[in-house]
Amino acid sequence: MKSPIRLAAAAAIALLVATPAWLAAQAAPAGATFKCKDGTYSTASTTRGACSRHGGVAQSLSGAPAAPAPAAAPAPAAAPAAAGAPPAGAHFKCKDGTYSTAATPRGACSRHGGVAGSVGGAPAAPAPAAAPAPTAPAPAAQAPAAAAPSGPAPAGATALCKDGTYSNSQHRSGTCSRHGGVSQWLKQVPN
Repeated sequence: MKSPIRLAAAAAIALLVATPAWLAAQAAPAGATFKCKDGTYSTASTTRGACSRHGGVAQSLSGAPAAPAPAAAPAPAAAPAAAGAPPAGAHFKCKDGTYSTAATPRGACSRHGGVAGSVGGAPAAPAPAAAPAPTAPAPAAQAPAAAAPSGPAPAGATALCKDGTYSNSQHRSGTCSRHGGVSQWLKQVPN
């Protein structure tokens, strides 16, 4: 005959062995794409950051990609997302599928894989100021006009800055940032 202590110990071990199987058999919440190592669930579209504060991804659920999908070519500026329209106030779509309300692309999706494209007509660079109408008086707080460039643009120049200098920047981000902003783009450059 077995002692009551041995019976209790055997029951406790059986309960511990059966508990993880019972927890694993629970259904994931609707919309969950990943199960985290601490037992919580995530609805992220890629593994990048999906369970970052929960010990990492333990399991991919129902066909969710196990690794980040390769970046697609940026969509046209005013094209809505394939899964629906972007949220109100969104200016940029990030590469992980989230949206940003930042006014400029610089740092807009810095923790989301970078900017995939602009949405809702977001400006890629500050727009040049419009010239005042000839009959209207100039506003008192108007910025000084850009210095007129002398001669043709130097070889390799991609932008004319508002102070009349040229930039050879190969990206839109930060171009002419210390020269009053971009007055005119001379060549197409990536965001």
